[in-house]
Amino acid sequence: MRPMSVKIEVGGHLKLQRQLDLLKLPAAKRKRILGQIGRQVRTQSRKRLRSQTGLDGQPWQARKQGNKKMLRGLSKRLAVFAGADRVTITFKNTLVGRIARAQQEGVTEIMTRARMQQRHGHPDYAAPATRGQARQLREAGFTLPRGQGRGRKRPTLKWVTQNLTFGQAGAVLRALTDKPRQGRWLIPLPARSFLGATQHDIDAFIDRIFEQTFKQATKG
Repeated sequence: MRPMSVKIEVGGHLKLQRQLDLLKLPAAKRKRILGQIGRQVRTQSRKRLRSQTGLDGQPWQARKQGNKKMLRGLSKRLAVFAGADRVTITFKNTLVGRIARAQQEGVTEIMTRARMQQRHGHPDYAAPATRGQARQLREAGFTLPRGQGRGRKRPTLKWVTQNLTFGQAGAVLRALTDKPRQGRWLIPLPARSFLGATQHDIDAFIDRIFEQTFKQATKG
């Protein structure tokens, strides 16, 4: 999968009059103005990441579990590369760019243990079980004996995280669900767009920039 990037080109995204206005300028000044457009796009993309909304203004599909913000950290990785005829908003790190594309477009990602370790590091099987594992164990029917032989009960999330390790919880969960340890699995991702700009936004950016800088640029 190619890394995520957005390119805005003089010949493909700008209105004809603005194309003509830009082409009258020296290459260095065209580069400067396209760089300003790229930074405007980056700013808007960062705002979407903070507000957790897509290019259409609608909220992203929520997580299945938890309410932590999604795609945290991506906004700091966005970079702008401007030339005389186009500007590209992308990620310097190729792996981060691929993750961003998967989230932007929504894909069914094939995950392997090697890729998981590359992304998150080697798991600490001796660490305490996570709350996510605790929820999965409860949903899978994991129970504990009650005191004095009075049947069984579902454990609390706190009990699981305090009494089972990450490795133990995983082993119990596999036993309960009768699933062997997988070498690869599929992760469906809903589309969560954030990077880019609508044509209306691009037109507004360039009009505002030209109003502020075009007269000065032509005098230089």
